[in-house]
Amino acid sequence: MRAVVGISLGASAIRAAVMDPMGRALLGTESVTVARGRDRLEAAVDVVDSVCARHGADRETAVLVVPDEPRSRVGTISLSVHTGGCVRLASELGAQLMYLRMRGLVESGSTIAVVDMGKSGTSVSVVDVATGFVKDATWTDRYRGSAFADSVREHLLAAYGTAEPLSDNDSQLLTEGVEWAMEMIALHRVVRVGGPFVGGTVNVWRTTVDRLMLDYVTEAADWVSDVVRRGAHRVDAVVLAGGPANLPLLRGVFAREWGSALVMPQDPQSIAATGAALLAARRSESPFSAPLPVVSTRSEPLPVVSTQSRHALV
Repeated sequence: MRAVVGISLGASAIRAAVMDPMGRALLGTESVTVARGRDRLEAAVDVVDSVCARHGADRETAVLVVPDEPRSRVGTISLSVHTGGCVRLASELGAQLMYLRMRGLVESGSTIAVVDMGKSGTSVSVVDVATGFVKDATWTDRYRGSAFADSVREHLLAAYGTAEPLSDNDSQLLTEGVEWAMEMIALHRVVRVGGPFVGGTVNVWRTTVDRLMLDYVTEAADWVSDVVRRGAHRVDAVVLAGGPANLPLLRGVFAREWGSALVMPQDPQSIAATGAALLAARRSESPFSAPLPVVSTRSEPLPVVSTQSRHALV
């Protein structure tokens, strides 16, 4: 066996991480967009098979992370890996915690709050780092990662759209383009997006996103602060996860609230997949047992199945 594989099934993409069997080096990551109308779990299992075949990994050792109901986590051990189906399953929180432990981003004797802003809502999970025991969890759909793309989409249509009604295909392409732009805007000051606009393409500036979303992000941060500070358990650190956690605006607002207690992993949208690969290494023939620091990390992007070639970076 040349590698172990972890897969996370998110709302916007399936992400894969490949590690060496010892769990010491990240060999690569991959993001796969699910075709419209296709069953997402079926697609995730296919990705498990494909990635394992290409990288010499045993399918039996792979770990798949699937979304769960945050409140159902309370009283469970998040690091548990469940067997018995066509593929081994782990919780998203457990995979995230495994990543944080192995990267040395959290103290082993601490209690942390993992704030995960997903496409459909935001969860706050309070978990013991050493044991993985989930002490508390809550979720709201008031603050959604999709709100960023929705706001930018409506802004672009109002500012640059034509008088012609959007076709279903144009609407879908615009939605996909803006979602792609939200990923890229974390790295670039401006991204060009194609769509049904006068001139064909328009620029999306990071400053525009910040202006549109500042009040929303501030309200979300206030909600998280209220949940954590009013909770029954003392929290030593707050961790930001999920795709929007890449955005400088979100990081800046939360940093003002939490200061040095805030943990902001790199590529927060991928930590569940990487953590799943670490769980796979721990449960395979790897001799190590968590928590241990990662000895080395070497990231080499794997071929991306779906690209957005119609959009350009400026």
